[in-house]
Amino acid sequence: MKEFAGLPLTVRANPRARRVLVKLVPGRGLEVVTPRGFDPAQVPAILEDKRGWIERTRDRLLAAGTDLSGALPELPDVIHFRAADRTVQVDCVDRPGRVRVLENAARLQVSGPMEDRAAILDGMRAYTVRKAREILLPWLERASRATGLAYSALRVRRQKTRWGSCSARGTISLNAKLLFLPPELVDHLLLHELCHTKHLNHSKAYWACVASFQPDFERLEREVSRGGRYVPAWFR
Repeated sequence: MKEFAGLPLTVRANPRARRVLVKLVPGRGLEVVTPRGFDPAQVPAILEDKRGWIERTRDRLLAAGTDLSGALPELPDVIHFRAADRTVQVDCVDRPGRVRVLENAARLQVSGPMEDRAAILDGMRAYTVRKAREILLPWLERASRATGLAYSALRVRRQKTRWGSCSARGTISLNAKLLFLPPELVDHLLLHELCHTKHLNHSKAYWACVASFQPDFERLEREVSRGGRYVPAWFR
């Protein structure tokens, strides 16, 4: 079963999933996430049960201009890391073998088999995650010193939805997509997670902590909720 309701279908197992999730993902189509040990033969029946919701959601997203084709995005000519006010020119070189991504000043050389666009995109995404850690680690350090809110470790990954999180042990996880946001929003997201080192919830005490450092936090929270528009298609 490669498609459903006119949408490309992906079924993947996630050991952390507690139940079956059915999602429509921009740029990818319909995705079913199953917990460990789930019988994939049950997926068609689950989709049929949810057909009405899937078709309504599909029509709403398509009417809004959302791409659900599952087609791979085009390779970018330039990458604009808005958070760091840095633009990198991308030069692609068609070569056999594994994908290599080398940065030299304001240019990025991406070499590999250009017909394997998925591999090229994976290489560029991996580079961006490394770049995000390079930029966000000192940024978080500065924010920690300025606020007096300490954290224990930083992890940077390419996540689909959450901009960041903070564990009970004080480990802050940040989404590499922060590189594409305006600096003001990155500042706010770092503060958001640092305040979670004191309050692992969104209680009144938590928001009071945020407000003590950023009185305009409500506006920034609204801007963050629309932050996906800054992230280029090839990195979503």
